[in-house]
Amino acid sequence: MDCLELRERYADIRDGLISAPRERRRFQRHLAQCATCREWEAALQRGVRALQATLIEPSPEFRSRLEARLVLERQRLAEPKIGVRAGLAAALFIAAALALIAVEGVRPHAQRPVAALPPVPFPKPVAHAGVPNVTFQDPRASVVAGNPNPYGTALVQPASRVEPVTAGR
Repeated sequence: MDCLELRERYADIRDGLISAPRERRRFQRHLAQCATCREWEAALQRGVRALQATLIEPSPEFRSRLEARLVLERQRLAEPKIGVRAGLAAALFIAAALALIAVEGVRPHAQRPVAALPPVPFPKPVAHAGVPNVTFQDPRASVVAGNPNPYGTALVQPASRVEPVTAGR
């Protein structure tokens, strides 16, 4: 038996769930040879005995010591944790911010003139007669496809040929 197997099967052996003499001998032999497992078992036994012991009554001065410690902890938590250095740093920061606002607020700001952007031609809308779709003509193109007078009264031209309507559409 190795250490891992002993620790996995320890509770079953101690609770009597594994009662085979051969297994119990292997368990005892490993405990006799392995100091680490003996220390582990001794710690478990101390824990079991402590759990099975009767209730422990605190000493008479325990209550007064506990109250004194609680008072000290409450005082420690109530004290501000901001030190002198932090207060000095905050004061310097506020002074620097006020100085910056005073200097920047008093000094006139000269605005540089910005060059105007060149005008951009808006593309002319082109209405196609067949499909109700409006596209925009490329402003660099010189040929107008579709309606040559897009801003006139006739935005949609009548279709030159009538298409038959089928049931599939």
